[in-house]
Amino acid sequence: MIRDKASKRGSTFAVLNPGGLKREVTPTTLTPRIRDLKGKVVYCISQHVGGADVFLKKIAEALPRVVPGVKAIYERRETAYMTDDPELWGVIGEKADAVIYGCGA
Repeated sequence: MIRDKASKRGSTFAVLNPGGLKREVTPTTLTPRIRDLKGKVVYCISQHVGGADVFLKKIAEALPRVVPGVKAIYERRETAYMTDDPELWGVIGEKADAVIYGCGA
């Protein structure tokens, strides 16, 4: 609650709606799964929260050893989790065949 104004009988409060704002969302279809990772580019994107950066770096290092021919690229996302990052998504859309995204816990 937020204190709004005082009156002779006590305080008056403005109450906020806990439901928040509802935004319109346009549904999209999922990208079809790829059969295997040989010769593919996989982006490992870290939100750098809760150790996700350490974990995703290790995945990016290990993936080429486990899957010959795969190119793994580690990227640290600098924007907040709920903030759009059109520049990063544009690069991924152009260059990536697959994405591993980690936001920590």
